[in-house]
Amino acid sequence: MSNAQTIARPAWRWPATGTTWQIHHLGGVSAAAARTIAATVERDEARWSRFRPSSTVARINQRAGSAVTVDAETFRLLGECRLWTDRTGGVFQPLIGATLEAWGYRASVLDAEPGTPRSPAAAPADGEIELDEGTLRVCIPAGTQLDLGGIAKGWMAQRAARLVAMLSADEQILVDAGGDLAAARGDHQIAVERPGLHSLNRPETPAGDAATWLTVYEGEGVATSGFGRRRWVNGDGVHAHHLIDPAAGRPGPESHATVIAGSVVAADVLAKVLALHPESLSDLAVPAMVTDGRAVHSTPAWDGRVSA
Repeated sequence: MSNAQTIARPAWRWPATGTTWQIHHLGGVSAAAARTIAATVERDEARWSRFRPSSTVARINQRAGSAVTVDAETFRLLGECRLWTDRTGGVFQPLIGATLEAWGYRASVLDAEPGTPRSPAAAPADGEIELDEGTLRVCIPAGTQLDLGGIAKGWMAQRAARLVAMLSADEQILVDAGGDLAAARGDHQIAVERPGLHSLNRPETPAGDAATWLTVYEGEGVATSGFGRRRWVNGDGVHAHHLIDPAAGRPGPESHATVIAGSVVAADVLAKVLALHPESLSDLAVPAMVTDGRAVHSTPAWDGRVSA
């Protein structure tokens, strides 16, 4: 996902989840509120990043095949993961951590360049997270690893939006998690440019010639998924990126998708599914756009959001 930028609004900014987070507002979000949001995001990242050895996700991965007790919020997030795995027929699959590592994505891009001397043989990434609601215990199949990636960031952005709306009466608040957007309060005009997403205020600064302006309503989320941001070439010359097709066990097509949905979590999952299977666009009722670098296709709901 590309970084987002907002013109002519003050914004609180801080680094998190390997990108820059921002809270765009009209001036009514205090520094104290912004610090509270940033601290909440940091606590969540400390729990859910597979790159942090002390995280809950790392603990689950280290004990794959055995049950692990987790906190209630993590349990709810993993329940959402399983729900979306079922809804998408396995196209969304959080148990791709081992596959990502095999392809060379072992550490945060802030710490090391991805890559491996030899690309692995492709093998499907499947399995199901076992959840025991009574004990808050979870178990992933032996030999698998969790990677919560985008869905965790979407969950964090959605929760940040709810929290900042509680802490501020500002009429226009947009949480930007490095390109994943949560409209905390008010409606917003955003500009989508190939291949990524930029949030801009009209009419102060025009977007690029290829930009499409759309309206995002209060409470909605926007997410972009695709191959462009985290890609590399392995030692054997094979091109790779972080968007893994679970059924194939290898990086998916070179495409990008942007989706507007009722939450950032839903937008992130649907954008990932669409980027992996652009042909599924016709199945979506929500505003969505997909491009493979040659052509752009969109749903009628997307076209209905386009503003002159």
